[in-house]
Amino acid sequence: MAETEDAGSDISELLATLRERVEQRRADGMYPPGLEKDLDAHFERIVAQRVEANIDEVVEALGKLEHSMNFAMERIPADSTMPGGQKLHRALAKAQARQIVGVLSQVSEFAGAVRETLDAMASALASSHSHVHGDLVGQMDAVLERVASYDRAPEEDAGVIADLRHRVEALEEAERARQFNPWFTNARFEDAFRGSVDDLTDRYRALAQTFGSNDLVIDIGCGRGEFLELLKEEGIACIGVELDPALVEEARGKGLNVEHDDGLAFLRRCDDASLAGIVLIQVIEHLSQQGIVDLVALARDKLLPGGRVVCETVNPQSLYVFAHAFYVDPTHTRPVHPAYLSFLFSEAGFSGIKIDWRSPPPDDDVLSVDGDADSTEARNVERLNRLLFAPQDFAITATR
Repeated sequence: MAETEDAGSDISELLATLRERVEQRRADGMYPPGLEKDLDAHFERIVAQRVEANIDEVVEALGKLEHSMNFAMERIPADSTMPGGQKLHRALAKAQARQIVGVLSQVSEFAGAVRETLDAMASALASSHSHVHGDLVGQMDAVLERVASYDRAPEEDAGVIADLRHRVEALEEAERARQFNPWFTNARFEDAFRGSVDDLTDRYRALAQTFGSNDLVIDIGCGRGEFLELLKEEGIACIGVELDPALVEEARGKGLNVEHDDGLAFLRRCDDASLAGIVLIQVIEHLSQQGIVDLVALARDKLLPGGRVVCETVNPQSLYVFAHAFYVDPTHTRPVHPAYLSFLFSEAGFSGIKIDWRSPPPDDDVLSVDGDADSTEARNVERLNRLLFAPQDFAITATR
């Protein structure tokens, strides 16, 4: 009796200790919000799917199993709708009798093992004092919880899952090989090939002045933030979006509002009809064809009526570009023709579409001719200059 009282006291002390630890952990914030609700839902799923054992139904099912375990060759039907089919079936059965008897023997052995197992389970379920019964319920709870968690999962066998895993790994490896991760920085690349901050500021000042001063403008692919600085000088509210974290930090160091994000993803999160302007300076030549059409559709949805897109990119109508600027940048995908880009904006519902031809090649590279400007030679040189030495960039402006 004393031992029983001691055991009860020990259990009470243990429970008290556990309660104190739970409350302490709760106070320390170690349990995530909503933990109690998650646990309640967990047990509700188990209880909802657990079925109370009905021993009478188990005994009845065992009786049916016993009746159906009479395996014999003569019970195999030889009926056939084909002329002479019964004789053919009997002949085949006679020829394969040995194999059929062997199969029936194996089936009978398996059925016997199933019956013995079910008998044992029925006995365990019928005994309220059986330890096996408790273990069995615990195992069934684990199975039911697994089913509740994955009840919407596809029913695939291990071979299919392994094949899918192999395919996913192959796709991931292909994507890693496709990605470009240079050891040089984008900041150094821009210093080497795009020009100094002062050069870019002078180049884009006129474009920045095309926006009003009261509404929000988004600069996608803002880089070091030269265009954002021009917008701030004009008193225009603006946010930059840039993928390169080093360029983001450099722009933020100038006091600019820049998000480290993908431009299309950022636009998708913006409210419809919430932006006054979208700027894309040397961006769309980096996008896929689907990315370009998605961008135009997003610009239509996110701009206010009267809002404006300004998009500068390389000019594929200038062959000079392909010998100089375009292939210098290894991340360029393909140039976008101004006629196609104008078509996209027009089809999306934009109006007032204008093209500004920019960045002419150096005068020293352009062909010249001495003599009469109306001569055949002069006219041919002019035609060559339009093909070979057209402006390197164009900026398209479209109004929502």
